[in-house]
Amino acid sequence: MNYSRINSSKNSSYSSKALVMTTVALTTASLSFGAQAAFDVTEPSATATCPANHKMYYIGANAPKSTTTQPVTSTSLAWTAGALSRNFAFNEPSGNKIFTISFSQVVDLNNNSGGTPPFFGSIDAATASAINMVHNSTGVKTNHVLTLSTNRATSKTGYKIQDVDSTKNNSNQVPYIEQVDVSAAGGQLTYDPSFHTINSAKNIVTARSGINCGLGECTIDSSWDYKAANTSLSLKHNNSLSQVNLPHAVGYSDFFFCLAPPKLIVEKELNGTRVNDSAAKRDQFEIKVTGSGIVANSFTTTGTGATITNGSSDTLALKENTSYTITERVMNGTTLADLQANYDSSYTCSNATTGSTTVMPTAAMTYNEATKTRSFSLNNVNYGDEITCTITNTPKYYLFSGVVFNDNGGIADSSANANNADDPYKSNTKYFNATLDTGESGISGSTIQLVDCSDNNKVYAEKSTDANGNYNFVIAQSLLPANKICIKESTAPASYPIATSPNIKQITLSPTTTTYAEQNFGRVILKNAPLVLEKLQFANKCNLANLVENTQNGVIYSKDPVTASNPNIAPMNCIAYKLIATNRANLAIDNVVIQDRLAQKGIGTALITSTLINNDKRLSVPAMPAVSFNDGLTDGKNGTVKTAAFSLAAKNARSFYFNTKYGTTQSP
Repeated sequence: MNYSRINSSKNSSYSSKALVMTTVALTTASLSFGAQAAFDVTEPSATATCPANHKMYYIGANAPKSTTTQPVTSTSLAWTAGALSRNFAFNEPSGNKIFTISFSQVVDLNNNSGGTPPFFGSIDAATASAINMVHNSTGVKTNHVLTLSTNRATSKTGYKIQDVDSTKNNSNQVPYIEQVDVSAAGGQLTYDPSFHTINSAKNIVTARSGINCGLGECTIDSSWDYKAANTSLSLKHNNSLSQVNLPHAVGYSDFFFCLAPPKLIVEKELNGTRVNDSAAKRDQFEIKVTGSGIVANSFTTTGTGATITNGSSDTLALKENTSYTITERVMNGTTLADLQANYDSSYTCSNATTGSTTVMPTAAMTYNEATKTRSFSLNNVNYGDEITCTITNTPKYYLFSGVVFNDNGGIADSSANANNADDPYKSNTKYFNATLDTGESGISGSTIQLVDCSDNNKVYAEKSTDANGNYNFVIAQSLLPANKICIKESTAPASYPIATSPNIKQITLSPTTTTYAEQNFGRVILKNAPLVLEKLQFANKCNLANLVENTQNGVIYSKDPVTASNPNIAPMNCIAYKLIATNRANLAIDNVVIQDRLAQKGIGTALITSTLINNDKRLSVPAMPAVSFNDGLTDGKNGTVKTAAFSLAAKNARSFYFNTKYGTTQSP
């Protein structure tokens, strides 16, 4: 408008057009297959209205009437002259909604048209009940920027722009051509072609040069669709031509923003791999939302293994202050699977809308044995809520793992010595201790089975150790016995025939303990066997009162062979023997039996026959615990000297003594 009309005596009342509120029943929202929804869905609505069933918050003098399907809350558009910003608060039990109007980049203000801009009121023949800005036309420039923001996500925001026009003076000079630009943040404008032009994007409207409009003749509606909370929605008011200085005014009125009904997205995640994942039997999760205004439809996941596809619902429109139930179950095709037995379920719900009083649910999901479903409730949701609930399933698996390892204590197999009872074995605390220690490597070639502890022939799973000796089983809890399971090394590599640990391990199971690691099996090569046997001898004249070594009496056993040069070597004399059994391992050896076949002519390389002598003097040292000979031999008998079974502690040795009489190389 031009300055001359600001003080005109022309009387013209402003009657704003009523905001058309479309009344539509709440659309039934259902979950669709394959949907990937977001909250920023543009819902259709007429200019200057909210989408159907969204709640309007209006700031101005002409609030539309509230209806059951289109609730409206309003407040007046009051403004302190000269102030550049104001917050309009809607204080509600569901949380305060704050709408902020502010001006920036304000230049060339004209204070002679009703107060210091911006000011609230009406300008004759130009604006009515509006926040007015009046500028001098000193050049082509941006006169001010109007910015709106709301502390909630809004489904629509808008206001009216009054008196965007141009004019000419008596000399046909054009002092101003007003222009409004809402291209920032995706705003949209209407226009009147009698007074305006508009760009193809419909976000910049420019007055037609020299054409002036009266009150209500060239009002423009501005609007923005869905915006996140606290998004700045800006309008630039420009003067696109200035041939002479003349004041011009613009007014802003009928502000509104819309809050969508509470909205919900349900998402599904899988933390692990499906328990059943064969082509004939694959677990898929069905999610259902029920409650007022929502049909009991559902979405069902797709995917294999640990991959969830089709794992989200559409955006569901809810009703305020209403309860909803979110339910899940597991399907194998058309067969209902056992959710409780196979999966743990948890969920989290979050609200993208800040300041809402809606309390996100945290109670544990409820299990229904009859329907094999888990569910939780969402209560008392509010307008503007944007709730995402994610249900996460964790498969109820047991994980068993271990290593079949070379229990050599780091002693290289190439350096192994089956006859060495001393170092590097004697001081080695890692050798043959049934524990996987640093420096010990894995062994491939073993077969490991998960078996029933009561019937080892009932095999639940079987694996072979890999190149590093590793194995693992991942198996559903529902496939195993409830209380215990056994792990069995059923086949061992031929090159490592000696086990340092039992070949079967029993594990007590607990549904809350899912991982059973380090179920290891130790093995060694033959040269690293734990028991070392040594045989020493002492030639004598069959007159020994005590077989134990005695240097004073000259009884000294030796590993050296008895030769003919020994003065005690003669037909019908004796050779006493000392057998030493040494356990060089770090574990006790049970049920040890030592035996030695007496020489018998014709067997092996023997040239003579030896017989037992002084049977009553046979003994083992130390005497405790006692170990007897258990061979039934008596004096003068040939055969096998054999001990009773005994235990040999770790790093311990035991000696056994007996005396033999030998004959001649000729038959009697």
